[in-house]
Amino acid sequence: MIALITGGTSGIGLAIAKILNQRQYEIYIVGSREEFSLEEFSNAHYFRCNLADDKEVDRLLEAFKDINIDVFIDNAGFGDIGTFLETSDQKEMQMIDVNIKAMHRTLKFFVNKMYAQGSGRILVTSSLAAFSSSGYMSTYYATKVYSLHLSLGYRRELKDKKSPVTISVLCPGPVATGFEKTANVKFSIKPVSKEKVAKVAVKKLFKGKAIIIPTFKFKFLAFMSHFSSKLLSNYIVSKTARKRRK
Repeated sequence: MIALITGGTSGIGLAIAKILNQRQYEIYIVGSREEFSLEEFSNAHYFRCNLADDKEVDRLLEAFKDINIDVFIDNAGFGDIGTFLETSDQKEMQMIDVNIKAMHRTLKFFVNKMYAQGSGRILVTSSLAAFSSSGYMSTYYATKVYSLHLSLGYRRELKDKKSPVTISVLCPGPVATGFEKTANVKFSIKPVSKEKVAKVAVKKLFKGKAIIIPTFKFKFLAFMSHFSSKLLSNYIVSKTARKRRK
């Protein structure tokens, strides 16, 4: 059994990699670091790739075109915080390249591969941000809306084709990873451990659950988002985001 994990060198991706390692998967970890230690894995490979670069994504897809992947974890992504007057255009374009373009290309590629091979499970890491919009993190929230809706759309198409391939979408709230440092943000509520999120994610992935929200607190926040208007939700979330700026 083979698993491929983008954004697997840290955070939720790394925690999932460790769980799949315990389940005896051969693991391909994709990340942008120059080097990554595989000492704690029994059968793993590191594939260095900058997912913000289209040519690098091409290289990744070419490398795996003839390898049957049983589990694909589409996890790479990052955020940023600040007003439209402050945020870097370059960083936001890179965010769109990773969170949307690379996510879209890799997801569609492996959906097609798994459909052809007649098996496979896919987990896309989105966020509770997908259920709302927000000032001060506008681009990040928008990218997560895209990942949620694209994944659920492909999931429906697979079901209509009666394919055994499943797509699940992980939608956590604040998680204790390197996200805070990259996004220049400080969480306003206590983050959940990446190990706990990964454990729930893998369990629900193999059950074929559509949307995975790992804690009751996160589930409650997602539930409440359905009962407030978009403008009210935007006001509340934006007010919280403004306070999270470092």
